[in-house]
Amino acid sequence: MRNMGGIENRLHECGLRCTEPRRCIIEALQKGPHTHAQLLEETGLDRVTVYRNLQALQKAGLVYRVPVEGSENVYVLCREGSSFHAHFFCERCHQAYCLEPGTFWLTGSWGEGVKRVLLVGVCPQCR
Repeated sequence: MRNMGGIENRLHECGLRCTEPRRCIIEALQKGPHTHAQLLEETGLDRVTVYRNLQALQKAGLVYRVPVEGSENVYVLCREGSSFHAHFFCERCHQAYCLEPGTFWLTGSWGEGVKRVLLVGVCPQCR
């Protein structure tokens, strides 16, 4: 497993235990974005276990759900130690990226109370 120590610490900071299903899901998401179906296949966990753990990981801010038009949602592991930041989803390669803080910002009252920002388009690698 890659960098599970940091993830374990983040889980504990969020009041979550580092269970085997969460480890499996996080390990899969460390490889890149996955749909619920892909997580089922890769982890071998049942659909309810994957769903409930994704919900808990989203609430803790460790996982971001990317709604994809005309397709199944994609789940992305947010980078360690991240504060509020925008996400970018590439329509061509279906990769999702956590953008560095300051890459995208809302000014004035537009930025108040914003919980999520998702940009959708074509990434530099696909252009």
